[in-house]
Amino acid sequence: METSYCVEYSKSNRATCKGCKAKIDKDVLRIGISVPGPGDYLMTSWRHLECTKRPKPGKGLESLDELHGLAGIGKDDVAKIEMWFQQSAAPAVAANKSGGKKRKADIGDGDGTCMNYAILEPKKMKVGELKEALAAVGLPTTAKKGELVVALLPVVERAKVEEAYSKLSNDKLKAMLELNGQKKSGNKEELVERCVDGRLFGALPRCPDCGGGVLRVAYAQKYGHSGQGRFTCPGHYEDEGWITCGFKSMDAERPPWKEPSDVHDQKKKSQNAGGSGTVAANTSPASSATSAPPPTARLPDDDE
Repeated sequence: METSYCVEYSKSNRATCKGCKAKIDKDVLRIGISVPGPGDYLMTSWRHLECTKRPKPGKGLESLDELHGLAGIGKDDVAKIEMWFQQSAAPAVAANKSGGKKRKADIGDGDGTCMNYAILEPKKMKVGELKEALAAVGLPTTAKKGELVVALLPVVERAKVEEAYSKLSNDKLKAMLELNGQKKSGNKEELVERCVDGRLFGALPRCPDCGGGVLRVAYAQKYGHSGQGRFTCPGHYEDEGWITCGFKSMDAERPPWKEPSDVHDQKKKSQNAGGSGTVAANTSPASSATSAPPPTARLPDDDE
């Protein structure tokens, strides 16, 4: 037996999403992932659609024809699933090592397999190139050039931030997450994703109900959400044990993201190394509404 995938509307509110750890409400769209159990049967785990990542090529679900239950899903939700499937399949960003003028392959080969979003300049691109770049990440392409440029700008910005953070060590990423009061566990990919999200949209705040848990967020799509989505509180520990919290919201006020000054400018690394080892924490431009002086944080060098 191999891993299989299905989609359905939740039959009750008893199942817990394996992604955000919140209950999946009745009649909410959910994805089931079935894996072989210790006996001759399958074990199925459930996730919200927005909490599910499409498996890597060769790991299953190569097309929506392999998604069981799709025939029983409403037209509007099928459109959401198709967009999720396309966005999850967006090609990895390839590094441009030439340092020179963009080659056609840097913009795309016609099938989105060589798309380097971090180096794209949407305002200088032709309409065909804009449409190709947007289609590769599952975004609409029917619009005037100005609208296409606006739609592609956040994709390029995200790629640039992701590229910069991917070059940092796990220790630096964890130090940045700790500076912002965010979850620090997980692999390199999860750490980078958490930092990218915080840099672009602000840190996830503490729960306004229980005051102890740090909110989690799940987006309906990768782009165009402006940092707002399904917010839930996972709960928190107190002296008497684990405190559960049922807070849910579709919006939240996110505080400014603080980061070391050398994150986006690797040229400053040697200058910072020659100092006291303490670097100022800058707030992200998108959310620098505070006038208070930023705190400082000691970040380990990459070779520590």
